[in-house]
Amino acid sequence: MKHPLHSKRAQGGATLIITMVMLVLITMVCVSTIRTSTVDEKMAGAGRDRDKAFQAAEGAVQQCLNQLKNATYAGTPLTPAVATSLPNWEVAANWSNSNSVAIALDSTGLAAQPRCMFEALGAGTGSYRVTGRAVGASSLTEVVLQATYTTE
Repeated sequence: MKHPLHSKRAQGGATLIITMVMLVLITMVCVSTIRTSTVDEKMAGAGRDRDKAFQAAEGAVQQCLNQLKNATYAGTPLTPAVATSLPNWEVAANWSNSNSVAIALDSTGLAAQPRCMFEALGAGTGSYRVTGRAVGASSLTEVVLQATYTTE
């Protein structure tokens, strides 16, 4: 008796092995897609957080400039740091004492209220550097913006 070319015995489980390999490949593609989506979501969240901090810092600089123009600034004006020391805006203590003021902005979604400080650039010149600092929802997201203002 002759056996047909494609009998059940001749297959010997090849379909099962091919199916298992295909399932493993599909699983790997799905896991890779999930990882990519997760990373993309984290990047979008970090970008949004930085944008919120940037907008808050920009608002702080604008309000500080208005206070400076109207002579209503409540903080202590600083003098520029000497060349061998850190700039005033890089000294952490300057952001938590009377050298800077908290700015009343809508701080919904921010880890802390935005702050600003100003420095007189030279004695009696009427030129100032205004620095605003804000953090996003994470205190690790920090944006510092500066503007100069002169009354001359």
